[in-house]
Formats: sequence, structure tokens, C-alpha cells
Amino acid sequence: MTTNFNPVQLLAHFSSSESTTHLGRGYIEINSDSSAWRIYIKDGELKYVESSVQTLAQLHYYLSRQGWDSALVALKEQFLCHLSNQENLLNDPFKQGLFEKTITWLQSERYLDNNQVLQLIEDITQDALESFLWLTEGTTRWVSLKTNPYWVEKLVETNFDLPDLVQFLQKRLRQWQSCTSALGSPYQRPYLLDYRQLEKPVPAGTLSIAALKKLTQLMRGLSLRQISLMLKQDELHLSQLLSPYIQEGIIYLRQAQPPFNQLPKVPRPKAEEKVQEVVKIYKIVCIDDSPTVLNQIQKFLGEQRFQVTTVNDPIQASSVIFRIKPDLILLDITMPKINGYKLCSLLRSSGAFNETPIIMVTGNKGLLDKARAKLAGSTDYLTKPFAKEALMTLVEKYLEPIELTH
Repeated sequence: MTTNFNPVQLLAHFSSSESTTHLGRGYIEINSDSSAWRIYIKDGELKYVESSVQTLAQLHYYLSRQGWDSALVALKEQFLCHLSNQENLLNDPFKQGLFEKTITWLQSERYLDNNQVLQLIEDITQDALESFLWLTEGTTRWVSLKTNPYWVEKLVETNFDLPDLVQFLQKRLRQWQSCTSALGSPYQRPYLLDYRQLEKPVPAGTLSIAALKKLTQLMRGLSLRQISLMLKQDELHLSQLLSPYIQEGIIYLRQAQPPFNQLPKVPRPKAEEKVQEVVKIYKIVCIDDSPTVLNQIQKFLGEQRFQVTTVNDPIQASSVIFRIKPDLILLDITMPKINGYKLCSLLRSSGAFNETPIIMVTGNKGLLDKARAKLAGSTDYLTKPFAKEALMTLVEKYLEPIELTH
């Protein structure tokens, strides 16, 4: 029998020190009418989350979003030839280890390294946990295990900060709820009935008619998640942009296709709850060996909608960047120990920051320096000394809402 429950309270209970001391390690199994989740916890720490809706299409999405092309090609062209017991994979609620077999194979064949496997596990966990937090009814039970789960621990050591992750996903939920009530899933498929409707004024709309036309050309039965992948944008951001046009009846939505229609939809807030749109705070990391320059950038950007982190030691910059995962990086060229060209190249070669804007900041004005910065992978170039207006113009250029030019 399904019952109403609060997902956040459930996680807080099972991850508390009192509960884990008594229960040991294992997973919470949650079953709804159409889907299920397993949330693996050890000593109060979140280790992994999986759902019964696990498909190769989802793995395709995770790999594409990270830009891991070799693993993506291998998944498409080679993996199914190595996959055994395929009939059982389709019959078992949790696919008898579809993700396990796929990720283990990609790692063993060296299409993914350990850091990439860890990132992939994080993506799966966050995606599954987000859909779980949208659940309003279900049954729960605790299953004790010796390992959590054995295949994840065999590949990488995971240790997620559950309170921080839940807080982040709750913020995303409020943003989803700020969209029109017709929009309940990233797997819904937008479509247009009449191109003439694009001329209709939409007071809350922010897209130009040209941008709307380009966007509708991408739809063609694709889901919001698939379209956002093509645009290299977050699916929530895309949904927020489309929400006014859906509300006005210009763009319509088809329901999610199986098996994604089994996942819960965005829960609507109760009548007495007021949903406030959350303004995105962009994360910026500034690397420069000059405290004066860092203080100037902090002063220029700190009063805006930016979270600014400054680093004056380029040797420490990589660890800070990988921890914060900024939306934009400001990088000085002339620094001791490791210059900006080399650091930029290292970040680009990691694969994790292929799409992150990197702006070189330097006193050099020569064309050769700009060309060298471009070869190293920089997105743009800012010459010292610079005024606040010049810095803001360049930063906002790369942190503005998407321009649909694809």
C-alpha cells in the first residue's frame, strides 16, 4: 500500500547517526506505482542512487554532456556486442546491472578513466535522486548489505555530501515549480502547431522570433533533455525559457515516452505555498598572482550576481577549479611556476571544462599573444588595465541566457 511521505525527511532519518549505527550499511528501497529507487548509504554517507528507469539513452546523455566522445562511440558501436544476458537485462526492474555492465566495460576497455567513472557515478546519482525528490507517494524498506553496492565500490570510492546535494536539488525543484504547471518533466516533448503563432507577443517571453524559429526546428519529436543537449545547455534553463510560450499556448507539450513516463512529475506546490523564482548565481574563479588585480576583480564582480573565488597561486588553481566547477574562469597569463597558457591547456585536456568559458587576462597587447591564447584553448582575451564596464561586458557575454544559433 502506497503512503504519502516527505522524501527529504526520509533521507534525513536514514542518514542520521542513530539510524546508521543501528542499521549498518545498505540501501533504502522506495517503490511507487510505476517506478522504484535504491539509495545506498553507509555510516550516514550517501554512496550511490539508482532508479528502475535506467536506459542506454540516459548513459548517452551523460557521456554527451561531458563531451566524452570516445566512450560515446564505443557505447553506440561496440558495447552491445559485449553485453551478455540481454533478455534478463530487460526483464529485471533494475536491469540486472545495465549501468554496472556498461560502466565496468567502458573502464576496462580504457574508454573512461577513474575520474571520469566517478563523474559518471555522480551524474547518475544526482539524476536519480532528483526524480526521487519529486515523489509524493510510495512504500519504503531498508535492505542491509555487506557492500554499497559492490560494483561501485570496486570501481571508485564515492562519498557524496547528502545535505548539500539535497539542498541543491531542492533549489532546482523550486525553479522547476516556477515554470508553467504544464511542464512537469525534462522528458516531455515540445512542438509547434502553427508558425504564425510565433508572431504573437508574449509579455514574459525573452526569446526573439528568430531564436524561437531556430528552436522549433530542433524539436521534431525530441524531448527537452535531448534539445538541451544539442544546445549544450541545462534542461532546466531551457524549460524556463520556453515556459512563457507554453503558458500562452504557442508551444505545446507531448508526454514523455516510455519508460520515462514512469518517473514522477514535478510536484506542484500547495496553494498556500508561494514559489519564488531563484536567480542563478554564477560561479567565477579568478587566477592571478597579483593581489591587486584579484581585489579589483572581486570589487567589480562581487556586487553582482556572481560568486567570485580568487586564487593567487597557480599551482593550487586546478584543485580549486575542479572542486568549485565554475561557470567562467578568469586566468592571468604571466604567472610563476605555471603560466596561463599551460594551465588553460591542462584544463581543456581534462575534458571536464571543454565548454567552460576561459578568459585570458594580461598586460600583453600583441596579436601573437592573442593567437597563442587561442591555441591554448582560451575563449576570449581581456587586456590590463581594464575598467569595470569592459570586464562586465565580457563576463556577461558568456553568462547570458542561451542564443539559439545552433
